Formats: sequence, C-alpha cells, structure tokens
Amino acid sequence: MINSDLSTHIDEENVSNFSISAKQLAHIVENNSNNKGKFLCQNTFVIEHLFNALETNTDSGILGDSNDLYRRRKAFGSNTKSEGRSPSSITKGFDQLILEAFKDTTVILLLCCAALSLVIGIKMNGLQEGLFDVLLIFLPIMIVVNFGVTYRFFKAIWMKKKMAKQKKVVRVLRHHQMLQIPVSQVVVGDILSLETGNEVPADGILIHGNSFKLDDGLTDEHFSQHPSLFAGTCLVEGSCQFLVTAVGKNTERCKLMELVASSQHDCMSKLHRSIDEMSSFLEKLWLSLSLLILIVQVFRCFLWKSRCCDKDRNPDPKGVKNTVEEIMNEATKYMRRNRGGTNNKVNGLVAMLCILLFSLKDGLSLGIFIILLYASKEMKKAHQTIVHKLPACANVALVTTLCLGKTLDLVVKHKMMADLWIGFEKILNLPADCGGAEDSVEEVLNTLLEGICMNITGGVSDDSLLIWAEKVLGGDIDELHGSCTILSRDNLYPSKGLCGLLIKRNKEDGEFMHVHWKGEPKLVLSMCSHYYDINGTMQTLDDGKREMFDRNIESIISNGVHCFGFAYKKVKTKQEKENYPVDSEENTSIAKDGLSLLGIVVLKNPYSPELRQTIEICRESGVEIKLMVDEDLYTARLMALNSGILKVEEDIEGAIIEAAEFRSSSKEAQISMSHKIKVLANTTPADKLLLVHYLRAKNRELVAATGTCIRDLPYLKEADVGIFIGENCADLAKEDADITVVDSNFGMIPAILILGRYVCTNIEKFIQLQLILNISAFTTSFILLIFNPTSEEQLTPFQLLWVNIIMEVLGALFLAIITSAVKPESLEFHQVMMNCSKPTTTNYGTGAPIITKNMLMNIAVQSMFQVTLLLILSVKGRVIFRLDETLLSTMIFNSYVLCQAFVLIISAIEITKTSIFKGNIRRNPWRKCLFIASVVIVGIIVALQVILIQIMSKIAHWKKLGMKQWSISIGTAALSLPIHYAAKLVSNSFQSFLIMCVRM
Repeated sequence: MINSDLSTHIDEENVSNFSISAKQLAHIVENNSNNKGKFLCQNTFVIEHLFNALETNTDSGILGDSNDLYRRRKAFGSNTKSEGRSPSSITKGFDQLILEAFKDTTVILLLCCAALSLVIGIKMNGLQEGLFDVLLIFLPIMIVVNFGVTYRFFKAIWMKKKMAKQKKVVRVLRHHQMLQIPVSQVVVGDILSLETGNEVPADGILIHGNSFKLDDGLTDEHFSQHPSLFAGTCLVEGSCQFLVTAVGKNTERCKLMELVASSQHDCMSKLHRSIDEMSSFLEKLWLSLSLLILIVQVFRCFLWKSRCCDKDRNPDPKGVKNTVEEIMNEATKYMRRNRGGTNNKVNGLVAMLCILLFSLKDGLSLGIFIILLYASKEMKKAHQTIVHKLPACANVALVTTLCLGKTLDLVVKHKMMADLWIGFEKILNLPADCGGAEDSVEEVLNTLLEGICMNITGGVSDDSLLIWAEKVLGGDIDELHGSCTILSRDNLYPSKGLCGLLIKRNKEDGEFMHVHWKGEPKLVLSMCSHYYDINGTMQTLDDGKREMFDRNIESIISNGVHCFGFAYKKVKTKQEKENYPVDSEENTSIAKDGLSLLGIVVLKNPYSPELRQTIEICRESGVEIKLMVDEDLYTARLMALNSGILKVEEDIEGAIIEAAEFRSSSKEAQISMSHKIKVLANTTPADKLLLVHYLRAKNRELVAATGTCIRDLPYLKEADVGIFIGENCADLAKEDADITVVDSNFGMIPAILILGRYVCTNIEKFIQLQLILNISAFTTSFILLIFNPTSEEQLTPFQLLWVNIIMEVLGALFLAIITSAVKPESLEFHQVMMNCSKPTTTNYGTGAPIITKNMLMNIAVQSMFQVTLLLILSVKGRVIFRLDETLLSTMIFNSYVLCQAFVLIISAIEITKTSIFKGNIRRNPWRKCLFIASVVIVGIIVALQVILIQIMSKIAHWKKLGMKQWSISIGTAALSLPIHYAAKLVSNSFQSFLIMCVRM
C-alpha cells in the first residue's frame, strides 16, 4: 500500500540521487499508525525500501564521508534546531529597545513633565541646580519604564549563552564504526543508538529496542511494529536503535512550531491586555492633568505676579524642609536636595507621578504575581497540578472553548461497551480475550457477528454494535460484506428496532439462505422456538424457559441500558423447481417464526460517571468542548455521544467531520467550520493546530487545549491555555504547556476552572484596591495644588510608596488566603460551577474592560470618601482637632493607610458574598475565617505603622501619635464600612426602581 504511494513520486522528486524525498519520509513517519492501530512500517518490505532509498543498513550504517554527508544535508537538511522562536530581546539590540521605549506615549508625557520642571527649576534656582533636579526625576523615569525591558534583555542573553554551553552528543553507526558525534551533525539515514537518559534528536523509525521506555509512553512491546519516534522525546529506560528520517527544520515538531510562531502575533494574554489597557489609560490621564498643572506653574513664574509668589515669582516660599525627609524622598527616586521654592512643589508632583506609574506598571504586577503564585501552590497541593506559566491560573477561568484530545479517560475500552448473554449466562471470556473457543461456541459467535455486521439500519446504537463486534468479537466488516449477499430486508417495527435480513453466503453457492433478526429482546424472543446455551448447543424454548428469559430481560432493562436480541434461522433453498428460482418473491421472504435465539447484547456506556459529570460541569458552566481524535468517524462519534461532549440533538451536519475535509477547505470556510465543529476525526497534530488557530482567530474566543504526548505540544503552545495531562515529556511540557495535570485525571479540569475563577475575583478586588488608593492620593494632591498652592504636601512620595508596598504585598496575600479558606470540596464542584456568574468571569477575557460596573461604583464611592476625608483633615484638621502641623500630617498619613485596610476588608466581604461561593457557606466557617484574617491583617498594618512612625520620629521630624490620634485615625477610616453598605443599599434600591418602571 505504501509502496505504490512512494513509487508514484520517486521519479518526480528524485533529489540529489536519493530515490525518496524529505516530503515522502515525513508522510511515512507522521502517518505510520492508522486509526486501527496498525503500523505501516510493520511491513518488512516498507522497512527494506526505506533502507535502500536512504542508502543505509543496520550492519554498517551510512558511508559517512564528506561527500555523502554533503549529499544528505543538501537533500534533507541539517540538524540545526529551529522551532520558530526569535525573541525580540535577542534579535534587537539594547539601544533599539530603549529607542522603542521612548516612543511610548507615557514616556513622552513624563518627559514633557520633566522638561517643564527643568524650565521652572532653571528660572528659580539657576542652570546647575535645575539640571540636577531634572536628573533626579529623569533617572527614576527611565528605571520605571525600562526596568522590565532591561531585565528581559539580559535574561535572554544569559539563556542564549547557557544553551550554547549545553552541547549534546549521540552514538551513531557509520561505515561499520560506532562513533560519538554532536547532535547537530546527525543526518538523515543515520542509525542512532540511544541509551537511558538520551534525548531523541530527530524524527525516525524504531529498528530495535532492549527493554526500553520513552517518556511519551512508547515501550518495547511495540518493537515488532516499528513505530515512529519524534524529536524531543527522552529514553527513560533501556536502549534502542532507530533510523533517522527527518532532521532540523524538517522534523514534525519544528514545522509545527514554525506555524505557531508565525500565528502568534501577540504573546500577551487577554487578561494581561485588559489590565495593561486600563493601566495605560490611567497613566495618560494622570500625566495629562499633571502636565496641565506644570503649564500653569510656568505661566505663574514668567507671565504674572501672584500673591503666593515672592519677588522672584517663586510660588510657595516655604523655607527649608527637613533634610532627612528629603533624603528619604530622594532614596525613593524623587525628591531633590534641601531648599525651598516652587520647584520643590513641582518636583514633588512629578515624584508622585513616578510612584503612581510604578505602582501601576510594576506594583500592580507584584500584587497579581503574589495572587497567581499562591494559586499555583494551591493547585499543586490540592490537585496535583503544576503551573508552568503563572498567568494561566487566571486565564483558565476565562476559557470559552476547550479543545479536548484523546486522554486516558477518553480511550474507548471496547470490552466495557457491551455485555453478551448467551442462553442464561453472561459471557466473560470472549475469543478476543482467550484466543479462541470451542467449535460450537465459535460458530454461534460467528453467526452473531454476521447478524450484527450485516443487519445495519443506521444510528448511534448500530455504530456502537459494529465497533464492539469488530474490536471484541474480532470481526472484519469489509470481509463480511464481501462474503455475503443481501437478498431481502424487512423493517417490521422500526420504532422498536425490529428488522430482519435474508442473506446468502457466497461460498455456499446458494445451497442455503440465512435469516437474521435484530430488535428489542422480547420481540425477538417471541419469534423464537429454540435458543443456544453457553456451550453453543441448541435447546428447545419451552414455556418455562421463555418465562426465565422474560425475567432476565426485565432485570437487564431495569438498569436503563439499551439492549438487542439476535435470532437466526438457516433455510435450505428450493432450487429443484425450474420455475422457483432462488431470487423469486416466495423464496426471498423472511421467516418470522421458528428462529433460534443467538444471544442478547447489552450496550453500556464505556465511560465512567465521573468523566461524564466532569464534561457536563464544563458544558453547563459555559465552556464549549470540542473533541479532536485520531480515530475514525464512527468511533469519534461514539466517544463524543457517550462522554456527553455531543448531545444527540447536536449531531447535525457539520458537527462531526473528517480532518481531511477541514484541511482541504478554504481559509474562510475553515474559520466558519471551526465554530460549528464538535468532533474532528482522523486528525493529525497539524489539523489540531489548525483548528485551535482558527478558533483563536475569533477575538471573543479564549481557547484551552489538552494533550498527552509530545506531538500535542505545538497546539498546546498555540492555545491561550495549554493543559498537558500526564507525566510524559516533562521537560518539553514545562516549555510549551501552561499547566500539567500530573495524575492524568481529566476530572481535575473543573477544580482548575473553579480555582481560576477565584483568582479572577481576587485580581478584580486587588485592582479595585490599587485604583482607590492611587486615585484618592493623586486627586487630593491635585486639588490642594490647584486651590491651595501654598499648603504643605500631605502625602509625600515616600509615604505613597510605603502604602503601595504594604497593600500590594499584604493585600494580595490576604485576598488569596480568604478565597483559599472558602474554596469548595470536590463534591461541591457541580454546585459551585453552576453558581458562577459567567458575565463577571469571562467578559474581560473576550476584550471587555476589566473594570466592571460594581467595581466602578466601589472605586467611585471609596475614592470620594477618602478624598473628602483627606481634604477636610488637611484644611480644617488643625482647627477641629487642635493639633500642630507636623502631628496632623502624621495623623493624615495614618488615616489614609487605615482607609486602605478597611477597603481590603470590604473586598474580602464581597468575595465571600459573590455567587461563586453560594452553597459553600455551611461547609466552611468562612465568617470565622474572615473575622480572624481581618483582625490579623489590620493588626499587621497597625504594627507596621507604629514601627514606621517610631523610626521616622527619630530620623525625621514626624510626631508620635497618642491614643487620641490613633482613635481618630481608626474611627475616620472605619467610616468606609457604613458608607460602602449605604452606597450598596442606594444602588440596589435604584436598580429595583428602574426594573419596576420597565415592567410598568
């Protein structure tokens, strides 16, 4: 079969005097195993043909001289690995990266702020002082903006050098000698010998093995079948020899990885993109407002005198600030040396901007990193799941489509598909198990096989019967159809599946005809007068035995299974009469009585209830599942229907198709088909990659994919979330997959989805916290600078940096611990997934803003409260509380920090009240956990504040707070709670009013 295919191309593609091309070799290796599990290369002739075509053999190997190696490299390429990766951090120089960073809008606005600050500084303090001030601003700008780029650049250089040092060698047979050569010098036609721990450096065909095992699951039991080996797998046990058929860019993995690299225009996840867009918008807003303030300051200095300016037009002539605090501010990148004047105020503003931008660019990532890291540890501890790429912890919650490969759970166990009853006993050891049977029993089974394979009316049940008969009874459908001729059919009761068939066996020359009936067991039994027992002996069916059969059938049907009865009758033809030919109407009538009951076949679902429940959970939670398998169309349909991936009503045109049809369609048709496909049969790794690619091409789809072997890794890399199931190919899975489920249990998928949705809830609340604290700080400073330019800065850059750090670290950790404390038990997965509010967990994964309406309301309410509180304390605090300016400044900062602590508690309360946690309250004492965690987190923040104030009172002119000031700070900050609930009440009442108005 394969020889005819090769001979067609040998003359057309004769390259460099070899009688086979790289394309033909790739075809043989990639399609070595067909859907029936038979290997093409199991045929000795095919192996011999490959050796002859590649001018090699197992005794001497290739010639191996310089001319021979040149010919082979010219015809089939060299073994220089290229997986389509060209990191920009390596291909671009550091100067190019810095230049690109300067083109960013945020950097341009920051530089404009720095330029205006330079103008004011030179005007107020002279050229030297002004340049020094701007330098102190310019450096942190560059650090904040380019730190990530610099880090990635040097990390990429380090990785490149590390990989260059790892020179791998392999043993190869050339010209009767066993040599040890670098992997890069391997050529097509080489006979490689691998030992334990060696990595397969190229694609090839297995020749010989000695108790070997590869990390993709291949063992020496496949030795006689000569399976294909693929580059990247590792030999974990024993030794083996194989023939190299593809190297370098021509290996299957490299070709697929090149497709992946060409299709991945943006490596940023959709969640990351949503966060980045939000951060970018706020950065530009804050910078634009600050730029406006600086322009006003320039006009103040150059165009008019102001009552708040001195004779040199210096606004805010405050005098000398505390030297130590200025040093602290400089240490946090922003404030300048000890002197007064307008530039002090301006530089403070620019310094605050740097802090805010730093918290959005790096600080926000730090907090999210803590949340994701905690979630990954939780996954590993609770679900034996290893997260290789932290963003996958959140991205998995946004998945809308799951492309499912053939995992161990989905492999069809053919023996579990049906039970066979002959007589009154269930057959446990069929010929496929025991290797044969007695002649009488074997004759009954062969007749039953004939009745199943020939009497087909179509439908899922018939497909199941055919697959079971072929795999378990050992039948060959094509051979049976070729050996028999159908004379007549009779669908007596189509609704009950009762149908008859009259056939003749071609080898009997028309001497006999054979009647087969199939249908509901009771109907078939009513047509029988005899039955076959467990020994294959025909017995008379009397009333007593008929009653026993009825009871047995009732017992079987009571389990809710689908079963068929099969009956048979052998009829002698009437050829002695000339006018009574075999195909006459009377002679071809199908007998409806006097039959013998062959047996009862009870169809069962081959999949466990746990697997079916897992798939049902995924479907009902909004995740569409698509099955991609290398099985034939009928087996693929059976897998999908029995597992619940496909419902009977969904089995429409276009839902189940052959991969060849999908592959040969136009690009527009493939995009359209990809969203209709439920099952893709007879797939190759390239077909799976193509389907995942076109699903991702639709912007509102976030695709996850599962795989179990090295050939699946390219399409896992292409997917938004790649889930590798099993321990095979561990090293490559770390590189290409996002998540590895170690125990090969598909049932872990719901647990991963649930934990991912917790992570998304955490991220939402953390972003809400960050925006509240930064918006309130910036707005307060902005208002004070506009309306009261002579006032002292109430929140210095150092203080803002301090509150950002403690909220990012402690806040993110607190939210992660709270959600971990209320996570559901495994038995609650279905209820929790059903309670998940799909819009709140998936919208921003499909491109919508990450800030929801509820978040926006919370941000607005809490920001307005904090801004009002800070303004009142700044303007009227000295009068209300009768405090000096320094003590008031410390108390304002303390109140601001405690406000964030109460916002954190509000976020935790909202998390436990979200729909994700409904149904889980009684099993977990979450109220107690929340109370304890809240007390601990507030206690830690208060302790840190006390320590900070004690230290700053020694090295700076901060004042220690007494019990009265602490009580005021805690009391004013605690107002966040009643204000939050009041806003909720007003919002809910307003929504109810609107709904009532709409209904009216």
